[in-house]
Amino acid sequence: MKNKKMNHGKRILLAAASFGCSALLFAEEPKNIGPGQENMGSVEVSGEAKDKVTIDKMTPPIKIEIPDIIDSVTDKTEKLLQKAQPIPAEDDFGRFNRLASDQTAKPWLTDFPEPPLIRFLPAPSKTAVVGWRLEVTDDQGNIIQTLEGKGNAVKEIQWDGVDKTGKVIKVASAYSFRFIIIDEFKNVHTTIGKAFNLKYLKYRDKKNLYLEIANDFLFDEDRLRPDAVPLFEKVLDVLREYSKYPFTVEYYIENPKGEAVKARQNDISDRVAKEMLLPRDDVRFSYQKIEDRGDITRFVIHLR
Repeated sequence: MKNKKMNHGKRILLAAASFGCSALLFAEEPKNIGPGQENMGSVEVSGEAKDKVTIDKMTPPIKIEIPDIIDSVTDKTEKLLQKAQPIPAEDDFGRFNRLASDQTAKPWLTDFPEPPLIRFLPAPSKTAVVGWRLEVTDDQGNIIQTLEGKGNAVKEIQWDGVDKTGKVIKVASAYSFRFIIIDEFKNVHTTIGKAFNLKYLKYRDKKNLYLEIANDFLFDEDRLRPDAVPLFEKVLDVLREYSKYPFTVEYYIENPKGEAVKARQNDISDRVAKEMLLPRDDVRFSYQKIEDRGDITRFVIHLR
């Protein structure tokens, strides 16, 4: 029996019986295949058998080099991490337009300084110390607060900004401090601190939370200063954080009937009403004596 595939390899003659019918199966010997490959070969059936013989060829396996994939991803990741990450800006937070009442809306803004206002770290003394004293002075050199102790000073001395009368220091006023130690030989050693001047301050007592801002920093004549806008936005942020509490804007001025004062009050009230989504008349304000806290504007959040 002639066959066109005789030239491709050696033939094997198979004899089989199926339901009393003989069939001749000629199977061609598979060709040489490389390592890692599988081939079932080709089969040609001839004869009188009517049954179909099916031999499925196995799907060649797909070879994937895992290190190639991992290295590629790792390289991209390392390159990404090597790039400097940008600092979140105002635009990055713009999409977060739904906040709970106790969340700050603009966390990138600089916060108000809060007590403790002075942290002093005394240097170790070469001799035994029998006593120490920290004196805080105002712009006139008057001692407004004294902290003292016996023996070596603690590692850190903190002052909360409260004077001897129980009042918090005023913004827009200069203050300084000096640290004094007395050694075992009764020698006095004094360290003079640098003067500091606060333009704004945040503090609280048992009833209220206060945000104080010096007027010369906040206003330019009768309008909000452009460079004070970020600070004013922080004020609004705090008001949002405590939105369930009422608040009052206090203006400490000499002449409450002056045109400039009224213009400042209208400017602040308009901005607060717009940003807080409040009726204009709901922004409460009052005029206070300038000698009480100085030339300032104060936002008072009534916690009780």
